[in-house]
Amino acid sequence: MTAYHWMDRATTPPELRDYGGIGTNELLQIYKLNSDLGTNCQTWLEMIGEGNRASITQLISRGANYIFPKNKIRLALYYELLTLGFLRKKHVARLMAHANGIVVRKLIDTFKNPKKYFKTNEAPIGSNLWFMTPDILMHTFGYDSSLYKLNILLIDRLIGVLIKELDKLGYLNDTAIAITSDHGNYRVKEIGNISHFYSRTGLKNYHERKNPKGTVNIAEFASVGHFHFKGSSNLRNGNYWPRPTLKELQNFGPKKKDMIQEIFQLKGVQLMYFRGDDNTYKKGTIYLKRKNPNNHKILTGSIEYKGTGAQYKTKYSSEDDNNDVFGYFNDDKAARLIDGKYHSIDEWLEYTYHLDHAMYPDLIPRHFKNSRSADVIVSTLGRTLYKVSHGKNERYTHYTHDIGLRKSSIVPLIIGGSEEILQKRIPFCKTTDIVPTLMKMLGKKYHKSVVGIPLY
Repeated sequence: MTAYHWMDRATTPPELRDYGGIGTNELLQIYKLNSDLGTNCQTWLEMIGEGNRASITQLISRGANYIFPKNKIRLALYYELLTLGFLRKKHVARLMAHANGIVVRKLIDTFKNPKKYFKTNEAPIGSNLWFMTPDILMHTFGYDSSLYKLNILLIDRLIGVLIKELDKLGYLNDTAIAITSDHGNYRVKEIGNISHFYSRTGLKNYHERKNPKGTVNIAEFASVGHFHFKGSSNLRNGNYWPRPTLKELQNFGPKKKDMIQEIFQLKGVQLMYFRGDDNTYKKGTIYLKRKNPNNHKILTGSIEYKGTGAQYKTKYSSEDDNNDVFGYFNDDKAARLIDGKYHSIDEWLEYTYHLDHAMYPDLIPRHFKNSRSADVIVSTLGRTLYKVSHGKNERYTHYTHDIGLRKSSIVPLIIGGSEEILQKRIPFCKTTDIVPTLMKMLGKKYHKSVVGIPLY
């Protein structure tokens, strides 16, 4: 899986996913999340293997032998109904108290009465909890709203209740509790209109049911846009979607437009990434463009990648000796890695964690290596929001979270509970370091697909 919205070229016709929409079809797509992950990776509950494992209100629950709600469609429906309830802005405080309370009460009961939930009368060895409310409230009312802040305080209080109950039951000294978020947030400045792109280029948006003859699919465009184009080489019965070459993209569609230029000229677009022609899973080049905010000059650069797994490394270069796409030249520490050499994800993390676009020379090719990724990706850096999902209007508000600036990507991580946990404060880590850290605490090995290291 490469994103919340994607297109799978491996199927004929290409299959689309939109996990965030409202409607029967979208609910069924949410239901497929666990299988869409594929078999080349594992959730941490799958890695644990033996023992009782609980998943509470998590959309991704693979590896759990107790899931709440048991019916996955009901879970998806619950999420949508909660979203609709907040959008109507009625009884919000009551709704958030109910939704948050369910999560903690259900987990506590798996410790109190494990036989009700599992085949054995043993407390869970690992559990996933997801508080849905912060994300929905942030999008609806904003991260700076009193309701959002009140909800955070409510969750903090409920975690306190969980700790107290675990202590009372005698489990706290054997329990590690990890608390984090999957993203930060920002407020967009203006709304864009994607219809101008279609009228200028003469292109039609592909949809598997509504418009199967379309030659472009914008899988998602909030402040980051994912553009898929139908190339002309090796067509199979007119249905297969090969990737276009760069030469094709420069003379594409009925009006023979240069797609790279057309997309880069969209209102608000500041950054662009697109793949080279000969890219494979093991090696390739991603090309970069950025509008210099201080003048009208276009900054260009590239990222080369090679290797797989632990051997995967990337090299970042700029065509301007004094400035670069991600602004690393302006930082003494980060500039050291623009040295013509390949570097690992942990090197990029150590040298760029304090900046906007942290680790991007590693993350961007890692995304493009996925067969479901787009041909061209752009970012408005939060200046302009396009409400697009596979060609239809999405329910985005002015508050969202898809850009690489620090305010949208830096989150806290707290690991506490047992007094046996090492007392340590670290300035930075990857969210993917959480899993190997918890697995080490359990004395178990983590899956080879994990891009992370234990934090102690």
